[in-house]
Amino acid sequence: MADTLPATAAEQDTFTVDQVEAARLTKLSAKTLDRLARRGERVGQLKVGRRVLYHRPTLERWVESQITAARPDGA
Repeated sequence: MADTLPATAAEQDTFTVDQVEAARLTKLSAKTLDRLARRGERVGQLKVGRRVLYHRPTLERWVESQITAARPDGA
């Protein structure tokens, strides 16, 4: 997973990330992430008032599951 997501000390300590950071980490638009969450994908979206945040560990697991699913051998 280190190949997919940056692993600086500051980023690893962050429990949640905002829409811009989530989009950067996944290389998807914020709109696509929102659409995935509304479809029921477990991307870790949290709504706190008007703010949209993403639970970083859940988002990372989702990215890893997408990578695994995309591999021809499924491993």
